[in-house]
Amino acid sequence: MVKMMVKYINFEDNIFLITIRIRMLRDLLILDADPDLFLAATLQDADFIDQTLENLLDSLVENHRLIDRDEQLHNLDEAECQFETVLSEMADGQGSISAEKFPVIREKVLLLREQSLARRKTVETSQDDPDKILEGPVVTSDEMNELLKNTE
Repeated sequence: MVKMMVKYINFEDNIFLITIRIRMLRDLLILDADPDLFLAATLQDADFIDQTLENLLDSLVENHRLIDRDEQLHNLDEAECQFETVLSEMADGQGSISAEKFPVIREKVLLLREQSLARRKTVETSQDDPDKILEGPVVTSDEMNELLKNTE
């Protein structure tokens, strides 16, 4: 008898962490990073982000019973939007690491961008009720402060 282990994926934390990695890429483009030091690592980071977003999307699409599935699909779409923006900036020649300065990366960046756009389309078609997504936090910052007041 083979015992199957149920794999739990914390989508919210994973999407949050990947969004931080995307912001790091954007910061790298804004700052005048030395391409000799950061070009290879930047491309590796972009590949990692791309693969992680793909894995998260696959898991969300397969998991129809997840309670906050539409919300996590929405969060994933937001991360994809940010990733696509960074890739567009790289392709359009913005920043010290760009396709304009390093034409060899143009094809790679454009491929990653196409994959990101395809995932965004998949997110759109995978949501059960896209209008159900809440805008803004469920708990206001004042309510959160009140709840946490006695924990200090």
